Amino acid sequence: MLSSLYLPLVLLAAVAGSGLALFAWLHRETPGAAPLALFLLAASLWSLTDAVGVASGTPRFWASLKLSIATVVPLAWLALVFEYTGRERWLSGPRLFALVVEPVVVSALVWTNPAHVIWRASSRVVLVDGYYVFDGTPGLALWGHQVYAYGLIAIGAALLVGMLWRSDDVFRDQSTALLAAIAVPMIVNALYLFGYTPEAVDPTGTAFVLSGAVLAGAILYEHLLDVAPATRELGREKLIGELEDPVVIVDAERRVVDLNPAAESLLGVSADDAIGAELTVFEPALVGIDDGDEITLEREGRRCYYDVRVSQLDRARGTITGRIISLRDVTERTRREQRLDVMNRLYRHNLRNEMNVVRGNAELLDARLETPAHREHAETIVDTADEVIARSEKISALSRSVEDQSTRPIDLTSILTALVESFREEFPEATIALETPETCRVVGDPSIEIAIQEVLENALEHADRPDPTVTAELATDGDDARLEVSDDGPGIPEQDLRALEAGAETPMEHASGVGLWLVTWAIERVGGAVAFDTGETGTTVTVTLRTVDPSA
Repeated sequence: MLSSLYLPLVLLAAVAGSGLALFAWLHRETPGAAPLALFLLAASLWSLTDAVGVASGTPRFWASLKLSIATVVPLAWLALVFEYTGRERWLSGPRLFALVVEPVVVSALVWTNPAHVIWRASSRVVLVDGYYVFDGTPGLALWGHQVYAYGLIAIGAALLVGMLWRSDDVFRDQSTALLAAIAVPMIVNALYLFGYTPEAVDPTGTAFVLSGAVLAGAILYEHLLDVAPATRELGREKLIGELEDPVVIVDAERRVVDLNPAAESLLGVSADDAIGAELTVFEPALVGIDDGDEITLEREGRRCYYDVRVSQLDRARGTITGRIISLRDVTERTRREQRLDVMNRLYRHNLRNEMNVVRGNAELLDARLETPAHREHAETIVDTADEVIARSEKISALSRSVEDQSTRPIDLTSILTALVESFREEFPEATIALETPETCRVVGDPSIEIAIQEVLENALEHADRPDPTVTAELATDGDDARLEVSDDGPGIPEQDLRALEAGAETPMEHASGVGLWLVTWAIERVGGAVAFDTGETGTTVTVTLRTVDPSA
């Protein structure tokens, strides 16, 4: 057996492992690559000392050297896993020193065993297949070392198993390869120590052949030496740490697991004091918060407003292990919106009241004036006041609908039918054609009716002849409903269209009215789209809205 299988296998493990160790060292900038190189080098030397010990005829010396080298394997393995998973800081300072002490002590016990027999209670050189092999009875120190070594390997394996639950496919495959690379020689070594292998030969060195093959496959096909989860974990940690938004990570019981400096500042507590405590102890306003909520907190004596974002941390089988809570400071935006809201309400209220005064006085003048030209001027004032009041009421209605952020199914056919009937009464000289399906349910809100009304009204009011023709055609196309309103009027002024395309009104390009803006805002707010096609023969306004599943 020794001549036909054992020696070739351990030599193959030594050569292949050395090559992989060199390759890993050349990629040492990748997290975990340098400890992997040490692990592979130690495993290669382990296999090499097995081969030389058997072939040289002096197995006792080489067995002692092998055991000294073998003490490096579990330590290198643990360092590999810690660095690979982004936990290399766990092996710094006193911890690293404590871990290094054991291999040094073990090496001393191995080389001085004849004086105390603590490492091996007895030892002998036996002849197997014509080769001299070192064998012995394990002592108390050897069993203690095995417990220590297997413990380090188990810690690293547990961390990699954890990676299997929460990693992407690439890192999951890498972790599986690393687990297989250590599991095979550890199992073979345990079988040898407990006497379950034939003859007195330690077959652990041969198991490193399979370890090398697995690691080579991971390097070639799973980018083991190119990317590592440590870079991702460190990047995420740095990103969260430097965020200006407060971020808190809590477990399923809402106990603080981690928080960034911004959250420490907001809650007025250090990470050491916060971790392990319930989040609501530091800020009661965070009780029952959910994604999309807005909360108000007192900060440095002033009221601040925050948008809340909550992301669940899920494990396999749908188990929720915690949540990430982030708070976006929207104080300035909220205050600006509050100021604008107050100003808009005051403006609309005052405008409506003052225009009513203007209208009332114009009517009084109209009743007292005798000259037809003067009375015509007074009537123009009344008509203009009515138009301004109507426009103000439309804007008020649109503002109220925008404040309601919810959408709901509406029947566009019913809305169109009612509006067309109303406009036929208001504009009896006009020809208004309507084509609609029996029903057409779309995603919308009350502002949609205002927008459609505005489209039809613009087509009728801005006509350049007393008997305009307006056509409204509603049809469905897959998941969309498309309404086309066409007229034979003068078309929309170019400056108005440019203002809409630019997304803002400017002093040089000021839309003559707010009608087009009302339509655009209302339709786009519910996820729809508006298109304007204007020319010398008229204008076509196309409104596209999402349809609702009839079964919903």
